[in-house]
Amino acid sequence: MSRVEELSARVRERFPEALADVRVDLDGPVLVVGREHVVAVCTYLRDQEDYRLLSDLCGVDGLGAEPRFEVNLNLTCLDPHERVRVKVQLDADDPSMPSLTDVWRTANFHEREVYDFFGITFDGHPNLTRLFMPDEWIGHPLRKDYSVGGVPVEYKIEPAYVGDRVVSEQGRPAAGGVPGRLMSDRGTRSPWTWSGQPASGVRVDPPRRKQEPEDRA
Repeated sequence: MSRVEELSARVRERFPEALADVRVDLDGPVLVVGREHVVAVCTYLRDQEDYRLLSDLCGVDGLGAEPRFEVNLNLTCLDPHERVRVKVQLDADDPSMPSLTDVWRTANFHEREVYDFFGITFDGHPNLTRLFMPDEWIGHPLRKDYSVGGVPVEYKIEPAYVGDRVVSEQGRPAAGGVPGRLMSDRGTRSPWTWSGQPASGVRVDPPRRKQEPEDRA
């Protein structure tokens, strides 16, 4: 009997209703666990099977599949060095599962990231708030039905210079000219810098010419 079969047999013996599926993927064994059993199974794997490290916790959106969402927990045993993945599948109309912060403290930020990007909630999390997106952001950007589009941003700073020349209106991005980059190099204007018209009230200094060295002859 393989290590995967032995592990799954022990888990199934301890939690007869917990495992929905057991398989081996390219990165190792996968235990598909019902969400109502995930805390108990993970506690067992940590304490009895020595999978003490939660290497990663991530979300998956399988838009069009049933169940739609997955949460994958990648667990590591350090001695001997072995890995196992615990997978929890969640329906689109109720993408929620218990928090694992009481099993691994590091799950705190992982779960906030999955909530932020996928909208999957973790019941019992001590502070389930967005991690990367602003609090007022609408939607979850890694869902596959999330509308992908740009956020309009208007830059208004000093005019751009190439050497001693002000970049003409025709040479700016609005006219298909140089890329719209805002870069500087140690306080000097970069040849790739661009901006639109200066903001009202902003002083526009003329370009400084290089000072010729004095003739000491």
